[in-house]
Amino acid sequence: MRLYFAELDQLDQRRVAHARTQHPLVTELRKARNASVARLDPAPWRSIPTPEARAANPDAHGHPARVDDALLAEALLAIPASRAKNHTPLRIMHVIGSLSAGGAERQAVYLARESCRRGLSASITLLNPLAGAASHYLPLAQEAGVTVRVAGEKADPIALRTLAKDARLARVLGAIDTQYRAWCADLAGEFLAAHPDVVHSWLDHANVWAGIAALATGVKRIVLSTRNVNPTHFPSLQIPGCLEWYRAFARSPRVTFIANSRAGAEDYARWIGIDPSRFHIVLNGIDPSAMTPCSKSTTDRTRAALGIDNARIVLGVFRLAEEKQPLVWADAAMQLLRAEKDIIILHAGDGPLREEFAAAMRDAPEGRFRMLGVRDDIGALMSASDMLLHASRKEGTPNALIEAQSLGCPVIATRGGGTVDAVDDGVSGLLSDVGDANALVQNALRVLRDPALHAAMRAHARQFAAKKFGLDRMVNESLTACAINTQEASRR
Repeated sequence: MRLYFAELDQLDQRRVAHARTQHPLVTELRKARNASVARLDPAPWRSIPTPEARAANPDAHGHPARVDDALLAEALLAIPASRAKNHTPLRIMHVIGSLSAGGAERQAVYLARESCRRGLSASITLLNPLAGAASHYLPLAQEAGVTVRVAGEKADPIALRTLAKDARLARVLGAIDTQYRAWCADLAGEFLAAHPDVVHSWLDHANVWAGIAALATGVKRIVLSTRNVNPTHFPSLQIPGCLEWYRAFARSPRVTFIANSRAGAEDYARWIGIDPSRFHIVLNGIDPSAMTPCSKSTTDRTRAALGIDNARIVLGVFRLAEEKQPLVWADAAMQLLRAEKDIIILHAGDGPLREEFAAAMRDAPEGRFRMLGVRDDIGALMSASDMLLHASRKEGTPNALIEAQSLGCPVIATRGGGTVDAVDDGVSGLLSDVGDANALVQNALRVLRDPALHAAMRAHARQFAAKKFGLDRMVNESLTACAINTQEASRR
């Protein structure tokens, strides 16, 4: 990895070393020449100090002087889009951190796969290595012929030459904050190598780094996909300069924003300071082939494997992280275990609050609660369950809730962000206020104790999920946000 960044870094070092060997008079003459060129061609990028100039004026720690992000943003916004004609088929490059078992990762793979099926050329570029859990969705992408690469893992010779010869690009990339320069440089190299017509990035880190690199390399269409509410709601998520860069991107006519819930779009818009109408709201899509209800024999085998006979199952499927409110969920779960003697509660997932969650469930009656960890049979678990319990504080469009409903599993959840879009309250499930464990319990008991209501919700849940969260609808709306004619794409 980091091959493009390594080339850029070595180039800067050579320039700095060469400058240090020059006679002071030569250095002054070069400065005068550069000043004259800047007057004749006052392009914003020329106001960015060269690596030599920054090295000659180190900060208090001896590091080259940092370039102000506002100055860099002006230079990037002034770079014109490529004048090259769109490729046939159109090239779309998706950028995301990994292919781990997350909702955004699955949606990115679905969109790339379905784009390829429509005759477009879609690929996925990752920020992090494909190893272990980070490759969860790799088989799904490969089965559909989607090319997956890691940024900077392999270098294209032509892209390397461009990095070395394009003075504007080298100056701009070299001025990026050292905290994330490597990712931006590697993505710029990938864009130079592949010449995508559209760059579609997913989640905040990728949005910032791909947005910078795409503007620097003249990508014509840049789509930044947000998947929840803004990152200030997540204390552990630190992204240097995130707000400032989103505000800069919002000034570019080449940039389009996507949110996967109304709540997310409104929250990001308030934070950035733009009109919510700047966001295309594209609800998640579910793959009907992957969400077919399991047969009774499969459900029976799932129950048998878990050692569960006729007991009713209440399931939780969520990451054990603060925004999912696992301790509120645990409070509700413990109350349900005391109220109903014939239920078993299961949790699938993992995360940083695993130990705290386990401690909160320590007093559960023996054999009636299990932490299953990360599973690859979530559909079978949902099909075998009587209810999905969810207590999240913030959500984009929660995939687990949509998938549960598509399999006929009613949802009892809190009104966290996009959850209000994902559940037909009173029809496919019941919603309550965030943080109210008692209300979650009352709603769950209402459904568990009323067989007719439970049966009705099972039936309505399937219909609701199929109608509102269809895969074709998600693909069409996403391609429209990319300024791609969906009818033409479908005919390719």
